[in-house]
Amino acid sequence: MNASHTEFIESYIDQSNNYSKTKLIDKTVQNNGIHMKQQSILRYLVLFLSIWIIIPSFYCFDQPVAIYKTLQQLFQEDSTINFDLYFASLYIIYAFGNAFLPLFTGGMRDCHGDRIIMTYIVAIMIIGQLTFTVGVYFKSFLFMILGRLLLGWGIESLLPLWASFLAPFFKNSISIVLSILQLFSQIGLVLSIYLTPIIQKKYNLMTSLISGIAFILIGYILLCLGFLIDKKLENENYLSSYRQLQPSSDIILTEDTKIINKLYFFKFKDFKIFPQMFWLLLAFNSVFYCSIVTLVNVSMYIMASVLFDINNQIEELDIALFWMLGCLSLFIIGPLVQYFTYRRYLIIVSVIIIIIGHIQYLTSPHIGLIILAIGYCLSFVCTWSAIIYIIKLKSFGKAFGLTVGFQNLIFVFMPFLLDIVNRNIMGTFKVLISFSLFALIIAIQILVEDIRCFNILDNKLAPMQFAKINNASNEENNNNDTDLFAEYLEKPQ
Repeated sequence: MNASHTEFIESYIDQSNNYSKTKLIDKTVQNNGIHMKQQSILRYLVLFLSIWIIIPSFYCFDQPVAIYKTLQQLFQEDSTINFDLYFASLYIIYAFGNAFLPLFTGGMRDCHGDRIIMTYIVAIMIIGQLTFTVGVYFKSFLFMILGRLLLGWGIESLLPLWASFLAPFFKNSISIVLSILQLFSQIGLVLSIYLTPIIQKKYNLMTSLISGIAFILIGYILLCLGFLIDKKLENENYLSSYRQLQPSSDIILTEDTKIINKLYFFKFKDFKIFPQMFWLLLAFNSVFYCSIVTLVNVSMYIMASVLFDINNQIEELDIALFWMLGCLSLFIIGPLVQYFTYRRYLIIVSVIIIIIGHIQYLTSPHIGLIILAIGYCLSFVCTWSAIIYIIKLKSFGKAFGLTVGFQNLIFVFMPFLLDIVNRNIMGTFKVLISFSLFALIIAIQILVEDIRCFNILDNKLAPMQFAKINNASNEENNNNDTDLFAEYLEKPQ
């Protein structure tokens, strides 16, 4: 063996040792970092600073509905444009693009982390809202649709990124945090419906649209302050963890020593090793969403009514208000889900509530909307918090990318299905009830699977049990299964 071969082997061994050492440091940092964030009093400040990006995001989401009549007057002179169809496309294209784009964003998040990708996403939201505003100014539906596509990419990607960013801080109250997320998103929708026309009347149409950009910028500034606190905690944790493993070594904080899996992006084998429970939750969430897709907020109802003549029984502003009243139940739902610790039963209860809401909607739409909102919020908190517990940390982005993507895919096709079945309220009712019953069947399957998996939905499954239940095919998968997010969220020893 010549000298060059010897040097190569020694170099290779050194690189392997450094990689193993760095990987050990990274695992220690992740475990210690989660515990440090959970114990820090600053976590409440991080939550307070980061939540304000949610309101302006959904404020921009429903602005087309808020200025519907103004847009109609703006484009009425152009006889070549079917305004109602073009207006509906602002939401159809929004949903169609976001059937796929959140999965891409999720892969980027798994590769580069929450803070970096959230910054990119906020930039995309601003560009999207600005493009939509330019389209309105020049009376170009092409620019308006493009802007909505970009804005939707940002909004739909922001929710799972926000949940991922906050989850390490609140291991014992993740359901409460998700309740806050859902509540603030609904506040943004209501503010859009009520505040946008007021700004337009006092100033002008362009100012009302630009106000959305201003609100996003304010929310992002506060979010960056939360990023700084998060970064400070991570650096402190990294220094202490590095000293613990290498007390005699000099500590140099570089991007080479901080593990960011830059080569890890889309490994489709990750989808194969997702637990069966995840796919059941994904199916349930999608079917459940079908059962309320035309009523989940103002814009969906408007889209269905504009395209397919589904009778409006109550005014659009009333829809927003009464849906918001139902969402106030999140003050109770969050603690209930967190401390009741039996999500498998609450998921079934959410479907039953939805069925009751649909029946009530036929006789009293206002009360029906409130009941539907309660059922939707309960389902959202249960399923999203459960997914956080059962998915590996490194695959969290792609998991929620799939969840959001399936929702938006259904958003595109559901109104067409309603049109095929029937255009009257009874036809719509039959379809939505059918999906509700289908969701109930899947909820029962989730119940059976959760019992088999020793209550995995409530983070009560040991990581090694998880590997046995899912019959990992090789030693690598068994090792990877101990990398579950549930392990990182377990109580400190």
